[in-house]
Amino acid sequence: MTAQHTRPRATFGPLARLGLLAGLFVPGMGTAQTYAPGYSSSWWSQLGLTNAIEVAATGGSGITIGVVDTGVVATQADVTGRVSTASACAARTFTCPKAYTDDNGHGTATAAIAAGAVTSSGGGMAGIAPKATILAEKALNVGGSGSDVDVANGIIKAADAGARVINLSLTYLPTSAIVSAINYAAAKGAVLVFAGGNSATVLNGGANTGGLSAAALAHLAFAGSVNGANKLSSFSNTPGTGSAIAGTTRVSYASLWLMAPGESIVAPGIQYGSNALAYWSGTSMAAPMVSGAVALLEATWPVLYRNGTATAVLFASATDMGTKGVDSTYGNGLMNLTAAFKPLGTLSVVQANGKSLPVTSLSGTLITGGALGALNSISAHLAAYTAFDGYQRNFTVNLSGLVAKQPVSASSIVAALPAPTVTTSSSKFADGGSLTLAYTGDASGGGASARAFPASLPLAGREGYAGRDGWALAYSQGGLTLATGRGFPASASFAQALWGGGTAVADAAGTLGVSTALTGLAQGGGFAALGADLDGWLGRALGGARLAVSWSGASALDSTDRRDLGADWNPWRGPVLTGAGWDRRADAVAAGLNWTLARGWTTSLTASLLDERDGLLGSRYRGGGVLGLGDHNNTVSVGVATAMTLWQGGSLMVDASLARSAASENVQGVVSGIGPLLSRSYGLALAQRDAIAAGDSLTALWRRPLRVVAGSATLLMTSVDDQGYATTVPTRVSLRPDGAETDMALTYAAPVATGRWGQALTLNTSLELRQDAGNIRGLTDHVARVGLNFRF
Repeated sequence: MTAQHTRPRATFGPLARLGLLAGLFVPGMGTAQTYAPGYSSSWWSQLGLTNAIEVAATGGSGITIGVVDTGVVATQADVTGRVSTASACAARTFTCPKAYTDDNGHGTATAAIAAGAVTSSGGGMAGIAPKATILAEKALNVGGSGSDVDVANGIIKAADAGARVINLSLTYLPTSAIVSAINYAAAKGAVLVFAGGNSATVLNGGANTGGLSAAALAHLAFAGSVNGANKLSSFSNTPGTGSAIAGTTRVSYASLWLMAPGESIVAPGIQYGSNALAYWSGTSMAAPMVSGAVALLEATWPVLYRNGTATAVLFASATDMGTKGVDSTYGNGLMNLTAAFKPLGTLSVVQANGKSLPVTSLSGTLITGGALGALNSISAHLAAYTAFDGYQRNFTVNLSGLVAKQPVSASSIVAALPAPTVTTSSSKFADGGSLTLAYTGDASGGGASARAFPASLPLAGREGYAGRDGWALAYSQGGLTLATGRGFPASASFAQALWGGGTAVADAAGTLGVSTALTGLAQGGGFAALGADLDGWLGRALGGARLAVSWSGASALDSTDRRDLGADWNPWRGPVLTGAGWDRRADAVAAGLNWTLARGWTTSLTASLLDERDGLLGSRYRGGGVLGLGDHNNTVSVGVATAMTLWQGGSLMVDASLARSAASENVQGVVSGIGPLLSRSYGLALAQRDAIAAGDSLTALWRRPLRVVAGSATLLMTSVDDQGYATTVPTRVSLRPDGAETDMALTYAAPVATGRWGQALTLNTSLELRQDAGNIRGLTDHVARVGLNFRF
C-alpha cells in the first residue's frame, strides 16, 4: 500500500517532499501561511452553521471527538484546556517520546477544525464543535505516516476511551486490521469519519469492501472536498461505484459520502510557531468538519447516538450536487447544518395510547364552545409542545393554533349572523285551539339563521342554528302545547311548553335560556317539545302544575351552508360532514315541572341531559385528531326558575342552573382525560307589558351564561431527558375560562298594524351587550337590532 503526503507550505519556507511509503496511512496535502483571526466565517457559511445552531447544540458539549492522527499539542491556544487526559500514543510500529504530543502539525490542525474554540482574547479558531472534548490518539509519526496496525489500535483505543466520533483524516485502506477496528468501534456506537483522499481518483480504487458489520455501515462517513465556490476540489477523490458490504447488505460508498470545504482552510500551524496559523488544503480538512457536525447533532439529540443515526441525518439533509440524488461524484452532496437542524420527515406527537400521530395541520382541530371560553390554559401548554421527526429527534412546536376561538370578534359575529326574515302564520280553531307556522329565509335565497322563536326574543343562544331555512310548527289547545321543527331555538320552544304558550313568563324563560342551557347546546337541527297541564291529585296538590318534555339535536356544522361544504343534508340535523372528520353530534332531552306557589308566584324545576359525540359543552373537534376533549361526553343539569308578578303587567323571573359533565377518557389525541366538570348559569329578566302602548312589551335582561367553574383536562406533555429518552407526563390543566361572560339586553316589541283579516305587523327592537363574550376576557360584543314580524 502506498500513499503520498505534502506538508503545509509557509510563505517563508521551501516546499518539502517525502518519499513514497509503502503500507502507510498518511494525512491529506496542504499549503500554509499565517493568517489573522476571524477566518472561519466563510466555511461556517458554506456549511449553514450559525450561532443559533451552536447555542442549541451547546457547542458539542459532552461529546468526545477522537482524533486518530499525528497527535495534538495540548497547549496550543485553540485547543488548550480541552484535550482529554485519556489521550495517548496508539502507535505499535514506532515510539512516542512525548506521548500524544503532535510533532507534525496535521493532528492539531484537524482537531482545531473539528473542535477549536475562540480564545478569551477573541482570537484563534472557531471550529465546528467548539465545546467538544478532544481525545488525541497518536497513530502517525513525525512524517505523517503510520501502519494499519497503528491506525487500527488508535481506533480501538479511542472507542474504549469513550469517543462518540472518531476522526480519521488519512487514507482509507480497508485492511483486515482496519475493518476489524471499524466494526469494534461501531459496536460501541462511535461514528467513524474518513477523509476521502487527495489523489483525484475514486475511493479505494473503486473496489468493494467486505467484512464490515451492519453497525459499521450505519456509523461510517467519508468526506470529499469542495472549494469556496462549492466546486469539486481538483485533488479530491470521489466515491465512485464501489460498495461497503456487510453480509448480504450492500451499501454504496456514494451513499456514505459528504462534501465539505477543504481548500485554504485556516487552522493552527504549529510548525511555524506555538500559536501560528496556516492555510491547509485537503480532504483531511473536510473530514473534521463532518466529525464536528456529528458532535453537534449528538449533543443536541442523544437519541442519534443511541440509534446510530447521526450520519443518516447528515446524509438526508445534504444539499444535492451534480446529478440529482446520490451520485458517484458528490455522493449525498454538500453538508448542510441548517437543514440538519430542522425536522426531517413527518413531525408527530405522542398520543394517549402511546402511539405517534402525525401533525399534519396546526389549525382548525378544535373550535371552542362558550362554556369553555378560549381554552387558554390548554393553548398555553400547546404553544411549546414536543414533537418528533422521522429520526426521533425532539422539536418544540407551537400547536396552540389547534384551538380556534369562538367567537372571534364582535364585528364578525354580527356580520356572520345577518338578521333573517321570520314569517309567521297563525290559525285559530272553533274549539279554542291554535296553530302557528313560522319559517325563516333571506332575500338572497341563501342560507339564513333564525335568531329566536318567537322572533322578538334576544340573546336566545347564538350558536347552533341551521345554515338553511328553518321552520317551526306549534299547536296549543287548552292546557296542551306541542311544538316541532328545525332551525329555531329548541330552548325557546321548551320554555313555551313548560310555562304555557304565549305567556310573558314563557317569553322571559326562553329569553334567559338558563335552566335550558344544555338544550341550547343541541339545537339548529330538529326539535320537539310537549307540555300539558297536570290533572288529578298532583295538579291539585301543587295548586296547578304543568309537565313538559323536549328533545333537540344538532350536528357540528349546524351554522354552515351545505352548498359551501358539499355536506350530506339531514332534514332534522342539518349538514353533516361524515367524510371530513367533523361529525360532532349532540342530542339533548329535558323534562320540567312547573307549579304555582301562590297567586302570581310560579316556580319550575328542570332536569336536562346532553349527549355529545366529538364535542364538549358546545365545543367541537375532529374525531381521532391531535386534540380532542373526549369521544363521547354526557352532561346533566338541574335548573330552578321562579317568576313573580310585581305589579299590573310587570313580572320578574330569576333562573339558575348547575351542570355536571362526567369524566371522559380519550385515547387518541394528546388529551388523555377530561373532568368531571362543573358548570353554572344564572340570570334574571324584568318584563313589562303595555309599557308604552297597548299590546307592547318591554324586557330588560341580565344573565351569566353557562360557564365551567371547576374541572380540568389531563394533557400529555412530553419532554426528553439528558440521555435523549422521551418521557410523557400527564399534566392537569384547568378548563375554567379566564373570562366570565355577562349579557345585558333591552328589547321592545309593539304592534304596528292589524289587517282586516287578522294580519299583524309587529316592530321588534333590541339593544344587546356582551362583556367577555364567549367567556373570553376582554371581548365585547354590542349590537342594535330593528326588525318587523308579519303574521297572517
